[in-house]
Amino acid sequence: MVRDRIGAVLGLVGVAGNVAGVAFLFDVPAAYRPAQLEAWLSQSAQHPGAAAASAAAFVVGLAALGGWARSLGSGAGPGLRASAGAMAAGAFMNAAGCVAPLVLLVHVLPACTEPEACAPVARALLGSTLALDATFDLLFGLGLAGAGAALVSRGSRALGALGLAAGLATLPVSGQVLSERAASLLVVAAPLWLAFVVAASVRMWRAAPAGSPR
Repeated sequence: MVRDRIGAVLGLVGVAGNVAGVAFLFDVPAAYRPAQLEAWLSQSAQHPGAAAASAAAFVVGLAALGGWARSLGSGAGPGLRASAGAMAAGAFMNAAGCVAPLVLLVHVLPACTEPEACAPVARALLGSTLALDATFDLLFGLGLAGAGAALVSRGSRALGALGLAAGLATLPVSGQVLSERAASLLVVAAPLWLAFVVAASVRMWRAAPAGSPR
């Protein structure tokens, strides 16, 4: 891993954005629950500021996470590069998906006499967000596992093991589009992949510049 301080900063911004996105959802506990889309709509209507702040934080955090993943794979071997590409694709897709709750809050809800009148459109928008979040868990999980394996093979055993653990924990969460139980696994997976991003970002900041003697 070579020095990439822009990539390192993007990783930390990605972590901060995702943590903030979750924190803003304190009053919207039904968010990202497949069986609770109507409750997600109702709670978002009751707390529009928090719901909008959460969506915006996720967009920024996930876009930064995608940039971090691209930096992680830059100049790396084919295994790590492919894994980082999967992580970047998942993060950018999820960032796009997190725009849908903003569309609901800014453009759809104001046109409805009450939240329930918006239910069909809301289900489509929030369901799309949930599906793209599940896609993120699939691609990011695969990428984490692959990156972890690649790092272990290069001698970075601790960081690689963390990546493998985070990837294996994140993959089942991709079932959240259909399963409440899968969604609940995020409480285990998220701290692991956030820790990996922080640790890898610190490594990227401290690493020797490209082309320097090792």
